Amino acid sequence: MILVTGATGKVGRQVVAGLLEAGAEVRALVRQPLLSGLPAAVELVQGDINDPAAVRRAAAGVDAAFLLWPSFSSEGAAPIVSALVEEVRRVVYLSALVPAGVWGEVEELLTSKGAATTFLRAGGFAANTLGWAPAFRTGDVIRIPSPKAGRSLIHERDIADVAVLSLLDEVHVGKAYELTGPEVLTQEEQVAVIGSVIGKPLRVEEETPDEARAAMLAMGADETLANASVSYWASLVDNPEPVITTVADLTGHPARTFREWVKDHASEFRVLSTAEVAEEFVTAFRTGDFSRATKLEAPDVTRVAPLEYDGELVGHEAILTNAARTLEGHTITAVDIPDPLLSADQFGVRFTFQYAETDALTTKFSLYTVTTGQITREEVFYFTPPTPQG
Repeated sequence: MILVTGATGKVGRQVVAGLLEAGAEVRALVRQPLLSGLPAAVELVQGDINDPAAVRRAAAGVDAAFLLWPSFSSEGAAPIVSALVEEVRRVVYLSALVPAGVWGEVEELLTSKGAATTFLRAGGFAANTLGWAPAFRTGDVIRIPSPKAGRSLIHERDIADVAVLSLLDEVHVGKAYELTGPEVLTQEEQVAVIGSVIGKPLRVEEETPDEARAAMLAMGADETLANASVSYWASLVDNPEPVITTVADLTGHPARTFREWVKDHASEFRVLSTAEVAEEFVTAFRTGDFSRATKLEAPDVTRVAPLEYDGELVGHEAILTNAARTLEGHTITAVDIPDPLLSADQFGVRFTFQYAETDALTTKFSLYTVTTGQITREEVFYFTPPTPQG
């Protein structure tokens, strides 16, 4: 039995798929099991990676674990690592090509606790360029720091391929694998590849270091990491990231190119029709891929729900905070979502939620407005009370 943390993320889902394909038994630690969208063959354990008790439950009796620490900070990692290593000796940890800061600190924690480790020191994720997607959908200029910085970005499927091998064979214990893509592209060349694949070239403008730091801080990084990241990108102008052949050496297939990655994710960069937004949004909710659902929303998306609060909520942070408050003390065990109803620039979706704590159901209808391929407004109408009753 193999435990996978972060199983609903881009890398974790690929790790789960690879393990199942190899015939392994898989267990996943997830917040909302029936909303995870993971295959039925996966044993789901409800809990949060930040909860030591949940980690112990999930790790009990497994042979190896895939650890993905979800934060830019190592605060709180020590008790989690202790709980994990108490239950499972062999841990494959997704680290960073330069294991400084949080990545190095978690590596040190695992080593100090006596874990039999394999460190996957991955270079920049190709998936991080999804941060540029709003610019591709709505504009013709993209502002990035250090456009000439050369990076060897890696496809999440290549990381997962090496993770699966490491989880299934103890020969990888004690190794620290450096993982990169097969080529170096500057950031402006990456933008050009995306534009070529989706048929919408963009002009690149350089973002100042202060602007780049502010963007990192807004994403949740602390000041130390933000400063280090901006300095690192600047260093790659004269000293690009290396190309390391570990993926090919271990898996027997060449690492996937950035163009291949873009083709796999092209729909996330181009302007979608209302019907396409509706289909992807409903699919994301049905499969528990809430990060994908969020990416379909504009940063300043407005939500109106009179039975939950007065006025309007604007932006993801306010909306997520309200969702946590509304669901406090309740666990969703099932959700029914019929196909959406469509008009030219709007779509409607009915949600019916079932909870672990009560037999009562909550049913609501949300009307979404789509502008230039993004959800800009949600109006919520309840058939039953928004907070579970009974």
